[in-house]
Amino acid sequence: MKSKISTVFFWVLIAAVIIYLAAGIVPSIFSSEAIAVKAAESIVYDDVITVSGIALRDEIVMTVSSAPASIDYKVADGDRVSIGDAVATYGTDNSADVDHLTLDTIDRQVDLLNDCISSTTQYDLKALDSRTKEAIRVHLTSARNGNLSDSLETAAEVQSYFIKRDIKATGDKSYYRQILSNCESARNTLLTGNSAKQKAVYASQAGYFSSSYDGYEDLKASKYEVATVESVEQLLSYTPKSRAENYIGKVQHFSYWSYLCTVPSSEAHRFQVGSTWVLRFDSPLYGIKNVAMTVVNVSEPSEKQVAITFESSFFDEGIYSLRIADAQIVLQSYSGYRVDNDAIRVSDGEVGVYVVSGAKLVFKPVTVLYQNDERGFVVVAPKVESSSRKLMPNDAVVIGGKDVYDGKVVNIN
Repeated sequence: MKSKISTVFFWVLIAAVIIYLAAGIVPSIFSSEAIAVKAAESIVYDDVITVSGIALRDEIVMTVSSAPASIDYKVADGDRVSIGDAVATYGTDNSADVDHLTLDTIDRQVDLLNDCISSTTQYDLKALDSRTKEAIRVHLTSARNGNLSDSLETAAEVQSYFIKRDIKATGDKSYYRQILSNCESARNTLLTGNSAKQKAVYASQAGYFSSSYDGYEDLKASKYEVATVESVEQLLSYTPKSRAENYIGKVQHFSYWSYLCTVPSSEAHRFQVGSTWVLRFDSPLYGIKNVAMTVVNVSEPSEKQVAITFESSFFDEGIYSLRIADAQIVLQSYSGYRVDNDAIRVSDGEVGVYVVSGAKLVFKPVTVLYQNDERGFVVVAPKVESSSRKLMPNDAVVIGGKDVYDGKVVNIN
């Protein structure tokens, strides 16, 4: 009798285990509902507002007495020049037959001297000595190899370092400016009677040089430090002037430039005078440029807008290409993981996401850093450091499905 009871008890226990397993596993296997997932993507997201504005600089226009027939620029756009540096030479007529070999030799010498005089070397004397020795070694190697073309180039480089070292040591450019003047006189003498006279154009002010012209050169940044919404609108509708025939180039004299724009009044509280922001410009020629700029003026509201004057001392050829330009003002950057809005769940009062681990769901708490309802995603950061509960890159985050809970066995769609 006792044996029969034991047998019955054994089979009842087995049946209970089977029922328990069937209740937990079978529904997930045969359920028509599948779980949709998407990998958690590491991201640095910038929250921005896009504005339209105008870049202003204090530019000094350089002209000559008559329209040049040709211009040979000695410095590149965006280069820093000192007072008295030659920025270009120009011809007053078209070239005729001349001694081109001699002319080429003089031109090489003029280019070399202009480069040495115009450059403000970043190296100290010790560094220049090292570079001079290396240039001599390269020159001797090319000479031994019998390569005349390379030998001429390396010889010019050696000469360039000797001159730059002398200027660095003495701080005096006058000797080399005199040699440059003699070369230019010799060039003019060679060309006189046969072709145009070549004349040099020298910088009357120190600053950043540009050969470009856009018709906004008369608009000075220093005159618009205190801008209004109305004045910014007028600047954006300004009709640019035509380029004069005798135009050579321009020099940005001061070390700063301005960007004027308007933003909605609702955003004005963000921009305090003295605060610094990153403005992102997208130039067709020079690509994306991120520039740190400081707020120097915020106007009174007008028509639900305020005018903001930003200022920066960063300068290069890409900045010289800016005039009427859109910009993205980076309000804040968020570093974390990008997940869909639908991935955010609340479990026992805690915000998090469900992640598929093996065949089960694991709840991982997160902190929501940024939410973009328009584009349907959020940027989140892990809330815990536990290895099993910490959100990790490429975790399979649940973005669909109902009745999800921690430990649930699932099918993955």
